[in-house]
Amino acid sequence: MAVPQVDKKMLGELEVMGFPAVRSIRALHYSGNSNLESAINWLLEHESDPDIDQLPLVSREISIECGDTSNEVRNSAQGMRTHAQERKSEEQATAGSQKEISQVERELNANEHEEEDRKRVLALHKSKRDEEEKSRGRIRNQLQEDKRERIQAAKDVMEAKRTLEENQRKRMMESRKAEQEEEKRARERIRQRIEDDKAERRRGLGLPRENTVASPPIVTLAKVKPIEPIVTSEQLRDCLRNLKKNHKDDNVRVKRAFQILLKIVANIVKNPEEEKFRRIRLNNPVFKDRVGNLQGGVEFLELCGFQKLRNNSYLVMPRGKVDVALLNAAGVQIASAMENPYFGLLSK
Repeated sequence: MAVPQVDKKMLGELEVMGFPAVRSIRALHYSGNSNLESAINWLLEHESDPDIDQLPLVSREISIECGDTSNEVRNSAQGMRTHAQERKSEEQATAGSQKEISQVERELNANEHEEEDRKRVLALHKSKRDEEEKSRGRIRNQLQEDKRERIQAAKDVMEAKRTLEENQRKRMMESRKAEQEEEKRARERIRQRIEDDKAERRRGLGLPRENTVASPPIVTLAKVKPIEPIVTSEQLRDCLRNLKKNHKDDNVRVKRAFQILLKIVANIVKNPEEEKFRRIRLNNPVFKDRVGNLQGGVEFLELCGFQKLRNNSYLVMPRGKVDVALLNAAGVQIASAMENPYFGLLSK
């Protein structure tokens, strides 16, 4: 294999025009060594070939006759070269313009990304602000609800107190009325008995019936049933306060005792006919541990209407002693003592 023989004159002219020797030999070989124009055209068409810078190899020498070149061909080749250079300059200018356009596009994209980031930050800030506003609204609503509950609780306590006082007044008035009626009936019975006795004696003596004006009836005081003392809310409150003060170092035990007392009172109010709720065995281990051993627990139940049997083994509330109004007032006092953390601690 050998390098093909080409026209030295045309090779020299191609090198003068600026084409590399290897490319010029390749162009002359593949264009047939015919003329400069064909070689230049081949170079322009194949300048991007991967093997453009490799020498062609042939198996034997080929004798090629040189052709004549004219000034017209040289001028044409020079013009083609100039045209190629101009086209290359235009391509470079185009590449520069595209580069500038790409730079502008990148800047625009960067601005767009920055605007999107700014919008995301604003949206996040707005979302956080809305969430804080909702949280503050929930807190305000909770505070208002708590205030309404406190006001309602105070109203309920006042209503219970008013109901208790009204019931106490009614019981006192009914008791006075019953006493007056009983006294009146007792006086009438005594007067009638005296009249009958006088009439019987006159009949026994054979005397006529007495027609004189009846003398004023003799008034004697009949035996009146004693009035049971009325338990007030203040007495109930004082009893609970003493229980709390006597065991102020054991809040858990006091709270548990209040819960048991409230449950006993509530069961009787809901089921006044059930005897099992109105009967408490004092030796019951649970009752003894939670209420019976605390000073003031049994006393509070006695204020509510319970009575100790003679053997002191049971607390019993007779059906006729059930006072729903008093039990309701006791429940109110217990609930108030459980809700107030300072109950029984600030008073002397």
